Amino acid sequence: MSILKNIIKIDSNSDESEEENYNNQFSQSFNISTPLKLDKIHFPESFNNNNFNKQNVSLYSEENSNRESISNIDDIDNFIIPYKSKGDILEDSIIYQNNYSFINVYLNVLKSSKNITTYPTILKFKLEINLKDFIFEEGNFFNYCKYNIIGKFNDGKEFSLSRRYSEFLLYRKLMVKNWPGLLIHPIPPKQTFGNLDDGFINLRKKFLQQFFNRICATPHLSSSNETKLFLDVNTEKFNELPFEIYERSLSDIYKIYSGYFNFLFEKDLTNKEKNVIQNFYLTLLKAKEKFESLSVIVTEAKNIQMEIRNLRKIFYENAFMTENSYYDLFNFTKEKKNYLNKNTIEVNLTEETYQIKYDNIYTTYFEWINSELINIDAMIEAISTIYKFNENFQNKIEYLKELNENLKNLTERNWINKFFFQLDLNEIQNKINQINQIKEDIEILKKLIDIIYRILYYIEIPAYKKDQYNFYICFVKKMFQDSEHETEKHNKIFKLFNEHCNNIYEVFKEERNKLKKKLEMNIIKEEKNE
Repeated sequence: MSILKNIIKIDSNSDESEEENYNNQFSQSFNISTPLKLDKIHFPESFNNNNFNKQNVSLYSEENSNRESISNIDDIDNFIIPYKSKGDILEDSIIYQNNYSFINVYLNVLKSSKNITTYPTILKFKLEINLKDFIFEEGNFFNYCKYNIIGKFNDGKEFSLSRRYSEFLLYRKLMVKNWPGLLIHPIPPKQTFGNLDDGFINLRKKFLQQFFNRICATPHLSSSNETKLFLDVNTEKFNELPFEIYERSLSDIYKIYSGYFNFLFEKDLTNKEKNVIQNFYLTLLKAKEKFESLSVIVTEAKNIQMEIRNLRKIFYENAFMTENSYYDLFNFTKEKKNYLNKNTIEVNLTEETYQIKYDNIYTTYFEWINSELINIDAMIEAISTIYKFNENFQNKIEYLKELNENLKNLTERNWINKFFFQLDLNEIQNKINQINQIKEDIEILKKLIDIIYRILYYIEIPAYKKDQYNFYICFVKKMFQDSEHETEKHNKIFKLFNEHCNNIYEVFKEERNKLKKKLEMNIIKEEKNE
C-alpha cells in the first residue's frame, strides 16, 4: 500500500496543495482586473468535437517549419508584396483598399528581437488567386451559384476550380479551428433568400476577392494545408470532406505557434498588456452596436437609391419613344422628335457611364459599413478565443479536483473495506492516467493562452488597428472622389438638360408663333366676313 501511495502521491495535504497550485497559476497568469461575464460572450462557432475520427492528419507541413538566417531578412522586404487582385469586378470599389498589415508588423517585431537568429521560410511563400466569374447550377430543391477560381501556387503551378459559397464558409471555419486566436479574414455570412440576385452576387464577389487578397498576403494561411485542401482541383465537393480528421490538437497548435512566433517569448506579458486586450475587446463590442445601427440606415438609403434608379430608367425609356403623346400634341415630325430626344439620350448615357465606371456615395458608404462590421466580428472572434480557453482551463481544474477526490476515496479505505473488498488496481491506474492527461491538457492550455495573448498584443491587434486606420483614410478619400464624380456628372446632366429645355423652348416658341399667326389670320378673316 505504501508503494501505491508513492506512485499516486495522494494524501490530504498534497491534494489541497496541488489544487491551490493550479489556482494560483491561473490567477497569476490569466488575471483580468475586471473579469468579463463569460456567459454573455458570443464565442466563435467551432466544429463538433464529438465522435471524431482520430486519424493523425496534419495541416501544417514540415516544409513550413524550415527557417533561414536572420541576416537575410532584409532581402525579403522587397520580395513580399501582398498580392492584390481585382479580378473582373468594378475596380473603383473601396473594398479593395482594405489591405492586411500582418506581415509588416510581424517583420518589425521579429527584427527587434535580440535572441532570434532565423526566420520562417514561409514568409517568402507566394500565392495568386483570382475570382473570375460565376455559374448557376440546379440543386435538388434550389438553384445555387458556384464561383470560378483561377490562380498560381508558389511553385508556378496553375489551378482552376469552382466552389460554392457554403464551401468558402467551411474553409474559413476550418482555419478558425486550426489557427485559434489569430485573425482569420472575414467573409459575410450566408444568406438564404435573394442570394441569386446579380447585385448580391457581385457584392459577394467583391468580398470574396478581398478575402483571397488577404489570405495571399498572410504567409501562414496562404501556405497552410487548409488552403491547399480548399484549392485542390481533385476535390470536387469540398463540403463533403470529413473535416474532423483535419482538425489539429491543442498540443499541435502550440507546437506551430511556439515555432512561428518564438520571438514573442522574450516580450513582456503582464496584466497591463492583458487589460489592453480586454479593453480593446469591449471597445469592439460597442463599435459593433454602432455600426449595426448605421448598417440599417445605409441599407435603407441604398434601397431608396435603387428605386430612384428604376424610376429614372422608366423615365428615359418613355423619353426615347418618339410616338409618345408629349410630342404628338404638336404633330412633330420624326426628325424633330429625334432632335429633341438627343440630349435626353446623352443624359442617360452619362448616367450609365458613371454608374459603370464609378461607385456612387451610397455604394461606397454601404460597402464601408459592411466591411467594418465583418472585420470587427473577425477580431472579436480572435480575442474571444482567450476567454474560451480560459473557461476551458477553469473547467479542467475543477475536473482535476474531482478526479483527485475520487482517487483519494479509492485508496484511503477504512478497515471494513479493507477486510471485505479487494483493492481495484485497474480502476486506480485508470484514474491515474486520467489525472495525468488532464494535467497535460491544463499545461498545454496555459502555454497556448500565454502565446495567444502575445500574438494578439504584439501583432494581430496592432496590424488590425493599422489596417482599419488606413481603410478609414481610403474611405474618406473615396467619399471625396465620389462627391467629385457626382458633381461632375450632375454638371454634365444639368448642362444637357438646359440644352434640352432650350431646344424645346425654341421649338415651342416657334410653334407658338405659328399658332399665334394662325389665330391672327383667322381673326382677320372673321372680321372681313362680318
